[in-house]
Amino acid sequence: MQIKTSIAQSAVDALKWEVQFTPKPGLVDALSNGSHDDMDLNLFLKSADSLLSGFQKTAEVSLDRQIDLFLREDIGAIGRQTEIDMFQATAGVNTHKGAIWTLSLLISAASALQTNDIEQILLAAQKLANLPDKYIPNTSLKTHGMITKKRYALSGARGEAQSGFPNIRKVLNYNQHADDLWARRLMVLYSNVDDTNIVYRSNLKVLETLQKISREILEDDIPVIESAKFLELEKFVSEYHISPGGCADLFAASYFLENI
Repeated sequence: MQIKTSIAQSAVDALKWEVQFTPKPGLVDALSNGSHDDMDLNLFLKSADSLLSGFQKTAEVSLDRQIDLFLREDIGAIGRQTEIDMFQATAGVNTHKGAIWTLSLLISAASALQTNDIEQILLAAQKLANLPDKYIPNTSLKTHGMITKKRYALSGARGEAQSGFPNIRKVLNYNQHADDLWARRLMVLYSNVDDTNIVYRSNLKVLETLQKISREILEDDIPVIESAKFLELEKFVSEYHISPGGCADLFAASYFLENI
């Protein structure tokens, strides 16, 4: 039980770390609500705490299990209840829907295999993500990912998982400039993630411009927050009122994996 609880708590801790990481242009952090009028730091902390029970159940049901359709269906049911818990805690605000999907897969994979080997966890989570869950309810409510996938062929959090989490791999493989490593890793995500939250709020051109500015920040051989391009990025996300929420979920998941 200690191992299972530790995995779940580590996931919650990673979400709390992510929201308090500052600065994060467009996103809620310790100093700003970013591009959000309905979210703040305290709401995200409350939301993260509401996920602990669901994450614990995911770890418990996955313990020493085969990575198969039955496990996929079991954790899918728990994930849907975890979303309900989140919405109850936030009075209907979607703070962590994408994170629940990503972290539930990673928790399940780690618990099933009883390993902290990141490569094994990512491969098992990818396998789970590609298994169908016949119990997913049919609904007319479309997520940002579903809408942008239809409009722009962007697959969002689901596609990231089904592709083996390529952007988490990029983050964890980036080890330059240890003095502000995680700030630069955040820019790795901003540079590479086809973030459906951004496209939903704006368009593909805005996403591509954000990615370009972020790549230019990484090219500067100075701390991220000292880069003139970083100031440009902050102004850009404010002007277009965009929020890289998909990047935030992967940022937390990367931290979770590195510290598991």
